[in-house]
Amino acid sequence: MDYVKKKIASWEIKYGQIQMTGKSYEIAKRIFSDYIGITFELTTFLGDFPNRHFINEDNRNSLRLACSPFFSKLDEGDIVYIKPIDVNKIEISKEEPLETAEQPKIEEMRDKAIKDDGSEITKVIIDVVKENKILREENEDLIKYKDRLEKYQNLEYIFEDEKFMEDWLERNIHKAIANLEIIDRQIVISWNESFMRNKPDFFCLDKTTRELVIVENKVRGRHRKVGTQFLIYSAWAKRNLAKINEKYKDKNLKATKSFKFVIITDTTDERLEAVCEDNKIALILIDGGVIFEEIIPYFSK
Repeated sequence: MDYVKKKIASWEIKYGQIQMTGKSYEIAKRIFSDYIGITFELTTFLGDFPNRHFINEDNRNSLRLACSPFFSKLDEGDIVYIKPIDVNKIEISKEEPLETAEQPKIEEMRDKAIKDDGSEITKVIIDVVKENKILREENEDLIKYKDRLEKYQNLEYIFEDEKFMEDWLERNIHKAIANLEIIDRQIVISWNESFMRNKPDFFCLDKTTRELVIVENKVRGRHRKVGTQFLIYSAWAKRNLAKINEKYKDKNLKATKSFKFVIITDTTDERLEAVCEDNKIALILIDGGVIFEEIIPYFSK
């Protein structure tokens, strides 16, 4: 028997709706394909709720179902099971559905609906739903490819957000440069004048040489100040090597005047590449969080 198992999150209770994503989205989209775009009755262990509908967000691989009178009364961590009943009814239960009789076929549901109300309109609607289901099945491979493509395009979009990319790099810096380990983020460096403060994105450790590596994250062409940042950070670090080594001695950091500088960006141009090449700054181009290209290589030694 086809059904979706759902664990309720606190935000779903707060907003009175559930969201099925990832693998659950693929399962739910298959099971409830005939219900997308129509209204139906939601029958639950807390009562029945008419005129419900799915919100299908293909571009985010998300299927949402809102019913505040029901979902807002659940508890965080509750497990519910969602399954189709007939052409206009979906059930949510506390108990896992038993493997009993085979789920009614769309033809059976159509015949029952026609018998119940004798409506020719109902017959036409259900026939259209049936045809739509056949088309979906025939194009299953194409739909999967489309989903994968949209997922990748979405990755490209979210990686244009500097905060998101910085959070992602904090966990995945090794995918850009295998030798690196992040030891600090958004470090405040200051000069004698209190108003002169700068914040490099990352202090990293080269695990081979134990040398300091300063990494700057730039997105959407925001690298006009790279040259100035390189000069400022370099000048500060060279004057504070002892302080840096003391602060990160638990990491066995051995910073010297030969420390390195790395730019990770989603866009590049001739000016940026010239600045990096002349100053021996490694330049890594990131594409959708999937592909990394060393425009100006990083050399460990």
